[in-house]
Amino acid sequence: MPASASIVAISSETYARLLSLADQAPLECLTLTPRTLARAKTLGYNRIGQIRGTPANRLLADLGEERADELKRALYDFGMRQPSGD
Repeated sequence: MPASASIVAISSETYARLLSLADQAPLECLTLTPRTLARAKTLGYNRIGQIRGTPANRLLADLGEERADELKRALYDFGMRQPSGD
């Protein structure tokens, strides 16, 4: 780890609260192509939490493989992962 890097520990309650706030953010906060953003919004996905809460197979069926993968990568780049169990 570089000398300038540091690790910050937060409680599980604080993490849950931050995650809840991030879930309320609009999809426009993610780095998405205009085509993927438009398709997701057409299908009613307007918030990050809606994408995170949707099983991967449902996103795949709704958006197709390329767009579903783009959304997953954008979530990861945003610092989030899909909930486990999808």
